[in-house]
Amino acid sequence: MNLFVCINNGIKTVHKNYQLLFIHFLFLFVSFFGLFFILSIPLGILFIIFGIDLTDILKESFFDMILSSINLMKKFLIFAVVFLFCLFVYIIMVFMLWVYIFSGTVGIMSQFLQKGITFNSKDFNRYGKQFFWKVAFFTIFSVLIFIFLTFVFGFIGEVSSKITAFLNRYSHAVSVFFNVFFYLSILFASILVFILWITYTLFGFYGIFIKNFSVKEAIKETRKILMLYPQSIGRAALLFITYILMFGVILSFVPMLAVIPHIGTFLAAVYQFVTQFAHIYISMVVFASFLSYYLSIDSFSIKTPEQTETLPSGGSQSQPQSLPPEELS
Repeated sequence: MNLFVCINNGIKTVHKNYQLLFIHFLFLFVSFFGLFFILSIPLGILFIIFGIDLTDILKESFFDMILSSINLMKKFLIFAVVFLFCLFVYIIMVFMLWVYIFSGTVGIMSQFLQKGITFNSKDFNRYGKQFFWKVAFFTIFSVLIFIFLTFVFGFIGEVSSKITAFLNRYSHAVSVFFNVFFYLSILFASILVFILWITYTLFGFYGIFIKNFSVKEAIKETRKILMLYPQSIGRAALLFITYILMFGVILSFVPMLAVIPHIGTFLAAVYQFVTQFAHIYISMVVFASFLSYYLSIDSFSIKTPEQTETLPSGGSQSQPQSLPPEELS
């Protein structure tokens, strides 16, 4: 399927189910002020009841700030435990709410792209409950992969810096060359791996919803789909570049508004809300577009086995012709 057709399907999906935009915006609003509420109460107790002045700590260097924070936590150990427990509970609640909203969103998008059914709260709630645990466990698996890859690239970056520092003892020009070479190589590799990770994660989610995979099946089958359709990584890269360009254009207007006399700061603050809403809109369009592409791959993979079946003797029933894999790229 053509990329522009996928984007057109994604835009149509978001417009026809515009309620999803407000649900996600409300989720961001609740998450932000929930975190502010969780952090402000304990810090307020430290300021008011215990009379602690944190401004002196903030004036120190980074390592001194860490040491002062550790000493402060030792002094108020019970308070620190309660604070960390509240923060942990907040993170769990936000994660569970995100899983529910994400499950409902993908369910609504998939049913619209497949059946043309638009948003209704009953279906959203049903999808949110039905796929909650599958999405939660696959999300944890995907996050663990991301953390592992982050440590791997961090280790590679540390090794490369040690090598360039060693070469700098003998030749500054050689060390500069290898420093630039390692930096560009790691940057390119990290972008490629990130796109691959994004594609794998989205295809795993789509397989859970479209094909009703279990988490274990989604992990295995997604790898097979990527090997069968490697061009999907290029599609994900193009959509990701489109997302960055569109969001970059929106952010470029913030400095222009800030320089307006008297009301510039107010307009910039208001524009931040508009920016967040636009971010949600662009993200959902990209997400729905890639879902449309996955459905085109899924429909092809369903038709292919039917073509290979041998017709009964004496039968001359014609089989529908599917496009070869190259036509999907």
